[in-house]
Amino acid sequence: MKRTLSMLFALLATLCAALPAAAIAPSSDEADSPADVLDRPARSWTFDRWIRTQPLTQESLRGKVVLIRWFTEDCHYCQSTLPQLERLQARYRARGLVVICAFHPKPRRHVSDRHILAVANRLGWSGPLAVDERWSTLERWWVAGHPERNWTSVSFLMDQAGVVRWAHPGGEYHPSEDPRHARCARQYADLDAVLQKLLAVEHAAN
Repeated sequence: MKRTLSMLFALLATLCAALPAAAIAPSSDEADSPADVLDRPARSWTFDRWIRTQPLTQESLRGKVVLIRWFTEDCHYCQSTLPQLERLQARYRARGLVVICAFHPKPRRHVSDRHILAVANRLGWSGPLAVDERWSTLERWWVAGHPERNWTSVSFLMDQAGVVRWAHPGGEYHPSEDPRHARCARQYADLDAVLQKLLAVEHAAN
Protein backbone atom coordinates (compact mmCIF):
# COMPACT_ATOMS: atom_id res chain seq x y z
CA MET A 1 0.00 0.00 0.00
CA LYS A 2 2.76 2.45 0.98
CA ARG A 3 4.62 1.65 -2.23
CA THR A 4 1.47 2.27 -4.29
CA LEU A 5 0.88 5.62 -2.57
CA SER A 6 4.51 6.63 -3.10
CA MET A 7 4.22 5.83 -6.79
CA LEU A 8 0.95 7.75 -6.98
CA PHE A 9 2.41 10.86 -5.33
CA ALA A 10 5.46 10.74 -7.60
CA LEU A 11 3.18 10.60 -10.63
CA LEU A 12 1.17 13.51 -9.24
CA ALA A 13 4.25 15.63 -8.77
CA THR A 14 5.35 14.97 -12.35
CA LEU A 15 1.89 15.71 -13.72
CA CYS A 16 1.33 18.92 -11.79
CA ALA A 17 4.71 20.29 -12.77
CA ALA A 18 3.55 19.95 -16.36
CA LEU A 19 0.12 21.54 -15.92
CA PRO A 20 -0.09 24.95 -17.64
CA ALA A 21 -0.75 27.84 -15.28
CA ALA A 22 -3.88 28.85 -17.19
CA ALA A 23 -5.37 25.43 -16.52
CA ILE A 24 -4.77 25.71 -12.78
CA ALA A 25 -5.56 29.30 -11.87
CA PRO A 26 -8.51 30.99 -13.60
CA SER A 27 -7.93 34.65 -14.32
CA SER A 28 -9.47 36.96 -11.73
CA ASP A 29 -9.14 40.33 -10.13
CA GLU A 30 -6.09 40.58 -7.91
CA ALA A 31 -8.28 40.83 -4.78
CA ASP A 32 -9.70 37.39 -5.53
CA SER A 33 -6.51 35.70 -6.69
CA PRO A 34 -6.18 32.12 -5.37
CA ALA A 35 -2.39 32.21 -5.77
CA ASP A 36 -1.72 31.73 -2.05
CA VAL A 37 -3.57 28.39 -1.92
CA LEU A 38 -2.51 26.76 -5.19
CA ASP A 39 0.00 23.90 -5.14
CA ARG A 40 -0.12 23.77 -1.34
CA PRO A 41 -1.73 21.24 1.00
CA ALA A 42 -5.37 22.11 1.63
CA ARG A 43 -6.03 23.73 4.98
CA SER A 44 -7.99 21.74 7.54
CA TRP A 45 -11.77 21.81 7.48
CA THR A 46 -13.97 22.01 10.57
CA PHE A 47 -17.55 21.99 9.35
CA ASP A 48 -20.42 22.33 11.82
CA ARG A 49 -22.12 19.20 10.51
CA TRP A 50 -22.80 17.10 7.42
CA ILE A 51 -26.00 16.29 5.55
CA ARG A 52 -26.68 13.27 3.30
CA THR A 53 -23.42 11.64 4.41
CA GLN A 54 -21.41 10.60 7.40
CA PRO A 55 -18.77 13.21 8.31
CA LEU A 56 -16.05 13.22 5.66
CA THR A 57 -12.51 13.78 6.88
CA GLN A 58 -9.60 14.87 4.76
CA GLU A 59 -7.67 11.81 5.85
CA SER A 60 -10.48 9.47 4.77
CA LEU A 61 -10.47 11.08 1.33
CA ARG A 62 -6.75 10.59 0.65
CA GLY A 63 -6.41 8.81 -2.67
CA LYS A 64 -9.50 10.60 -4.02
CA VAL A 65 -9.71 13.76 -6.10
CA VAL A 66 -11.90 16.17 -4.13
CA LEU A 67 -13.75 19.22 -5.43
CA ILE A 68 -15.38 21.48 -2.83
CA ARG A 69 -17.64 24.45 -3.62
CA TRP A 70 -19.14 26.91 -1.14
CA PHE A 71 -22.68 28.05 -1.90
CA THR A 72 -25.58 29.92 -0.34
CA GLU A 73 -29.19 30.68 -1.14
CA ASP A 74 -30.27 33.51 -3.45
CA CYS A 75 -27.05 33.02 -5.44
CA HIS A 76 -27.74 32.86 -9.16
CA TYR A 77 -24.06 32.00 -9.75
CA CYS A 78 -24.56 28.90 -7.62
CA GLN A 79 -27.74 28.12 -9.55
CA SER A 80 -25.69 28.10 -12.75
CA THR A 81 -22.81 26.07 -11.32
CA LEU A 82 -24.20 23.42 -8.96
CA PRO A 83 -26.02 21.44 -11.70
CA GLN A 84 -22.68 21.16 -13.51
CA LEU A 85 -21.06 19.82 -10.34
CA GLU A 86 -23.83 17.24 -10.20
CA ARG A 87 -22.94 16.18 -13.74
CA LEU A 88 -19.20 16.10 -12.99
CA GLN A 89 -19.83 13.89 -9.96
CA ALA A 90 -21.90 11.49 -12.03
CA ARG A 91 -19.33 11.42 -14.84
CA TYR A 92 -16.22 10.89 -12.73
CA ARG A 93 -17.39 9.23 -9.50
CA ALA A 94 -16.28 5.78 -10.61
CA ARG A 95 -12.81 7.16 -11.38
CA GLY A 96 -12.34 8.59 -7.90
CA LEU A 97 -13.91 12.06 -7.83
CA VAL A 98 -15.71 13.26 -4.70
CA VAL A 99 -17.66 16.54 -4.90
CA ILE A 100 -18.73 18.37 -1.74
CA CYS A 101 -20.93 21.46 -1.60
CA ALA A 102 -20.54 23.56 1.55
CA PHE A 103 -23.44 25.77 2.63
CA HIS A 104 -22.53 29.11 4.24
CA PRO A 105 -25.48 31.32 5.22
CA LYS A 106 -25.47 35.08 4.74
CA PRO A 107 -25.56 36.55 7.32
CA ARG A 108 -23.86 33.93 9.49
CA ARG A 109 -26.54 32.20 11.54
CA HIS A 110 -28.01 28.82 12.39
CA VAL A 111 -29.99 27.32 9.53
CA SER A 112 -31.95 24.08 9.77
CA ASP A 113 -30.97 20.99 7.80
CA ARG A 114 -34.40 21.04 6.22
CA HIS A 115 -33.82 24.53 4.85
CA ILE A 116 -30.34 23.68 3.55
CA LEU A 117 -31.67 20.58 1.81
CA ALA A 118 -34.42 22.64 0.18
CA VAL A 119 -31.86 25.17 -1.08
CA ALA A 120 -29.54 22.45 -2.41
CA ASN A 121 -32.39 20.67 -4.17
CA ARG A 122 -33.60 23.91 -5.73
CA LEU A 123 -30.08 24.70 -6.97
CA GLY A 124 -29.67 21.22 -8.45
CA TRP A 125 -27.28 19.50 -6.04
CA SER A 126 -28.11 16.07 -4.57
CA GLY A 127 -24.68 15.06 -3.25
CA PRO A 128 -22.82 15.48 0.07
CA LEU A 129 -23.47 18.70 1.97
CA ALA A 130 -21.14 20.29 4.50
CA VAL A 131 -22.55 23.04 6.74
CA ASP A 132 -20.26 26.00 7.47
CA GLU A 133 -22.64 28.18 9.50
CA ARG A 134 -19.92 30.15 11.26
CA TRP A 135 -17.73 30.27 8.14
CA SER A 136 -14.95 28.71 10.20
CA THR A 137 -13.56 26.71 7.28
CA LEU A 138 -14.30 29.40 4.69
CA GLU A 139 -12.40 31.89 6.84
CA ARG A 140 -9.42 29.56 7.12
CA TRP A 141 -9.35 28.65 3.45
CA TRP A 142 -10.21 31.97 1.81
CA VAL A 143 -11.34 35.02 3.79
CA ALA A 144 -8.89 35.41 6.68
CA GLY A 145 -6.28 38.05 5.93
CA HIS A 146 -8.11 39.13 2.77
CA PRO A 147 -10.85 41.61 3.70
CA GLU A 148 -10.89 42.76 0.08
CA ARG A 149 -12.32 39.49 -1.24
CA ASN A 150 -15.34 40.04 -3.48
CA TRP A 151 -16.65 36.47 -3.46
CA THR A 152 -17.34 33.65 -1.04
CA SER A 153 -18.79 31.13 -3.53
CA VAL A 154 -15.32 29.69 -4.03
CA SER A 155 -14.16 26.27 -5.25
CA PHE A 156 -11.05 24.20 -4.64
CA LEU A 157 -9.87 21.03 -6.37
CA MET A 158 -7.51 18.78 -4.41
CA ASP A 159 -5.44 15.94 -5.80
CA GLN A 160 -5.11 12.48 -4.27
CA ALA A 161 -2.51 13.75 -1.82
CA GLY A 162 -4.70 16.63 -0.61
CA VAL A 163 -2.85 19.39 -2.49
CA VAL A 164 -4.90 22.19 -4.09
CA ARG A 165 -4.38 22.00 -7.86
CA TRP A 166 -7.15 24.29 -9.14
CA ALA A 167 -9.14 27.06 -7.49
CA HIS A 168 -11.99 29.26 -8.59
CA PRO A 169 -12.35 32.62 -6.83
CA GLY A 170 -16.14 32.73 -6.89
CA GLY A 171 -19.04 33.33 -9.21
CA GLU A 172 -19.98 30.80 -11.87
CA TYR A 173 -18.39 28.30 -14.23
CA HIS A 174 -20.27 26.09 -16.63
CA PRO A 175 -20.38 25.08 -20.31
CA SER A 176 -21.95 27.72 -22.54
CA GLU A 177 -22.00 28.83 -26.14
CA ASP A 178 -23.25 32.28 -25.14
CA PRO A 179 -20.48 34.85 -25.77
CA ARG A 180 -21.54 36.60 -22.56
CA HIS A 181 -20.49 33.48 -20.66
CA ALA A 182 -17.26 32.80 -22.52
CA ARG A 183 -15.22 33.18 -19.34
CA CYS A 184 -17.53 30.78 -17.47
CA ALA A 185 -17.11 28.20 -20.22
CA ARG A 186 -13.34 28.64 -20.33
CA GLN A 187 -12.99 28.21 -16.59
CA TYR A 188 -15.20 25.12 -16.62
CA ALA A 189 -13.06 23.67 -19.43
CA ASP A 190 -9.94 24.39 -17.37
CA LEU A 191 -11.44 22.52 -14.42
CA ASP A 192 -12.42 19.56 -16.58
CA ALA A 193 -8.94 19.40 -18.11
CA VAL A 194 -7.21 19.36 -14.71
CA LEU A 195 -9.72 16.81 -13.43
CA GLN A 196 -9.04 14.44 -16.30
CA LYS A 197 -5.28 14.68 -15.80
CA LEU A 198 -5.50 14.06 -12.06
CA LEU A 199 -7.87 11.13 -12.52
CA ALA A 200 -5.57 9.70 -15.20
CA VAL A 201 -2.83 9.51 -12.56
CA GLU A 202 -5.03 7.27 -10.43
CA HIS A 203 -5.72 5.07 -13.45
CA ALA A 204 -1.98 4.83 -14.22
CA ALA A 205 -1.17 3.89 -10.61
CA ASN A 206 -3.63 1.00 -10.79
